[in-house]
Amino acid sequence: MKTKKNDKILFDLEAGYDQIAEKFSQTRNFFWRDFEFLERYVFEKDYVLDFGCGNGRLAKFLESKNIKYFGVDVSQKLINIAQKRYPREKFSKINRQDSLAFNDNFFNKIFSIAVFHHFPPTIASFWAKELKRVLKCGGTMIITVWNLKQGGYFIPDKKSNRKVFYIPFKDNQGNVFKRYHHVYSLEELSKIFFDCGFGIKEKFIHNEKNLILIVQKRR
Repeated sequence: MKTKKNDKILFDLEAGYDQIAEKFSQTRNFFWRDFEFLERYVFEKDYVLDFGCGNGRLAKFLESKNIKYFGVDVSQKLINIAQKRYPREKFSKINRQDSLAFNDNFFNKIFSIAVFHHFPPTIASFWAKELKRVLKCGGTMIITVWNLKQGGYFIPDKKSNRKVFYIPFKDNQGNVFKRYHHVYSLEELSKIFFDCGFGIKEKFIHNEKNLILIVQKRR
């Protein structure tokens, strides 16, 4: 999994999100309203991991729940923003291809909102296995990725068969970060998690914009 190509993708993602952290956070002050249905998967006293937490807005969304929240991200600058915004929560930086600093079977729930489309399948498989390690048996993981394949919402050419796109984001200084995106289908994403030992509970396209995959650790 640790190839030069994969390492460059992850290095560029870390450096890029550090570069755009301030502007990126400003555009994400609130959790997406059409994702409010995700709250029903969280119960009191759950240990919840926000994998790819960004500025920590999921913590705000779940603040009414009596839970233990942990947020992790590759961008130190986004972690700093999140910790400043939500000082009572626990945020930490993760390295690009290392294990998470949590014990086995630590979490009841894991959220990964708009993260896995930044990974090619080999990296996605690596992180799926690592997230399975820290999830309790029977625990649930909710994954969302942009619907880049269907409907042409993010891709102008609806007939395109390309699997990789670099979508630009401009920071407050005018610098452009071209973010790597892999075009997943629900079938491809589901197979990655199924092959890593998850059972598929639900999979659907939400509001045409996002692919939603809800999986459960089965062994």
